[in-house]
Amino acid sequence: MPTSTPPTPNPGTYRVIYADPPWVPFQKGKYGASSHYPLMTTERICAMGSAVKEIAAENSFCFLWVTTGTVPDGLRVLEAWGFRYASFFFWAKPRFTVGQTFRNAGELLLLGVRGKGTKVEFRSQPNWGFYPLQEHSHKPEEVHLMVVERLAGEGRYLELFARREAPSRKDWDVWGNEVAADVSLKNWGFPVPSDFAQAAIPETTHEGR
Repeated sequence: MPTSTPPTPNPGTYRVIYADPPWVPFQKGKYGASSHYPLMTTERICAMGSAVKEIAAENSFCFLWVTTGTVPDGLRVLEAWGFRYASFFFWAKPRFTVGQTFRNAGELLLLGVRGKGTKVEFRSQPNWGFYPLQEHSHKPEEVHLMVVERLAGEGRYLELFARREAPSRKDWDVWGNEVAADVSLKNWGFPVPSDFAQAAIPETTHEGR
């Protein structure tokens, strides 16, 4: 637990919002994410829009992970957070996983843009990559470095629902339930343990993954 509480971000701080939300749909049961961490409803994730709209730069990007079952939810969240859908990146996995129709063999990273002057810095990035699986919900480090940073270019980055420090030397902040958060969203009603330095926080408020 940190010894001091993290600061509230200034308005318009971040060029990039990168998020891997703990979705509720299709994540309960033996093989669901509910056995690994607390989940959040789509409505609650959408409610973070008041914070994201304020701290994201006027011209900015949002990279949002979705499962095959939460693509519609992800589009709702992009809109609620102030971004318009632009494209997607597909993480191809080296094995089949669960699925009610197709057997899932990857995940989608939705790309949203905000502002009229938002342009990518690298125009030769394919919209898919084949990366290994690690522990549950551990997204490939290559996505931070080769997809997000190369596409968005210079600026400040914020990872929401982070579980570890960003694997980069660039200017990343992290926020989440399982990391020492660099910033606080408590003013918008989204506290995580780092907001309560050297104090306990009721488990029902642990929403940052």
